[in-house]
This record gives sequence, structure tokens and C-alpha cells, in this order.
Amino acid sequence: MPTTRRTYVCRIQNHSQVAGALDRHGWSASKLWNVANYYARQQWDETGKIPDEGELKRELKTHPKYKGLHSQSSQKVLEEFSEAFSSWFGSDDNRDNPPGYRKTNYYDSDGNRVHEEHPRSTVTWKKKGIRHDTKHARIRLSKGKNHKDGRDFILCEYETPPAVELENIQ
Repeated sequence: MPTTRRTYVCRIQNHSQVAGALDRHGWSASKLWNVANYYARQQWDETGKIPDEGELKRELKTHPKYKGLHSQSSQKVLEEFSEAFSSWFGSDDNRDNPPGYRKTNYYDSDGNRVHEEHPRSTVTWKKKGIRHDTKHARIRLSKGKNHKDGRDFILCEYETPPAVELENIQ
């Protein structure tokens, strides 16, 4: 008998308690993307080649911004960046641009830049960064080394739709 897989989106019930930690991780993902972008552009200018995913991971794993996320989450950011850069490089469309930096500039009424803000990127926790407590309906998301403040994880409480049993949380 074939297996049917469904995706259910659950709400975080203690959002006000974990919002700051999740926000910091989203900010860290944007900063790591920008570090990867800077590195890739430097390599492009110096060698004419773009670094692949393996080189990005090897070169940036000691960077302080890499430690802002769980190691596998940092790897996922670099994988996504590498995919975006390779997609641009392989494009035949002259109108395409390389991946940009993740920031937003704000200007006053005279056109002068007032400040810039880094948007929060999506953070992906891979299996080793997630612990699921089915008994208490909680998920523990591992924190990056730079964000550990006495706790190694973000404890998210969730609520599922009625009669739904969660497996394979992503």
C-alpha cells in the first residue's frame, strides 16, 4: 500500500518567549550570506572563478559569523548561496545579476542614506540540530555558538491540528 505524506504547518505557541532568539538567528543567517558573498566576489575578482560549495564551507567555517548558527544551519546558508551564485554564473541572460548582499538602506527625504538594516533570512535546522519531544509537544532547536546564553537550544512549544501525529519534523 502506498504511503501518503502530508505537510502540516504548526504554530509556535510561545512565540513571544523565543522571538528574540529566532530573530538573532535570522540576522546571523543574513550576515553569513553577506560574508559568503564578499568572499565569492573577491575570489571572482582575483581568479576569475567562483568558489564552489565545498570551498565556501572550508574557507568560512572558522569565520565568526559561521558560529552564529548551528553548524548544519550555517552549511545550509552556504549551500543556498553557492546555488544562487552558480545559477547566476550559468545563466545566458545578460540582464541577470549576481546574488546581492542582504541589507536594506533607508533614506531621508533629501536622498541621504540614514541607516541600513540587515533583513532576517530564513534559517533551516537540519536533523542534527532538532530534537523533538513528542510527549510535551516541544522542539529544541540548537543554537549557534555565538548565541548560547546559558542554554544550548531554543525551546519551541507547538500546537498541531487535531488528530495529527508529527513525524519527520523539518
